[in-house]
Amino acid sequence: MEWISLEKERPTRENGYDWVLVIAEMIPEGNLGVPAVAELINNTWYFRDLEQPAENELSIKVTHWMALPNKPNK
Repeated sequence: MEWISLEKERPTRENGYDWVLVIAEMIPEGNLGVPAVAELINNTWYFRDLEQPAENELSIKVTHWMALPNKPNK
């Protein structure tokens, strides 16, 4: 799997994406943060444990995403 730039493609529920792995740029430093699982709702990113939009709450800008891997077989 490779990272997909949000400038090229956005994950959508219609295409089978609900939660995805994202990487974000820290504002204003410009450093990339640790990848995290997030959901895109109405063009706004939400992380699992945050009630507010992630980009507002954490001062970040999501830049790339990738699909989550399949669950392991038992």
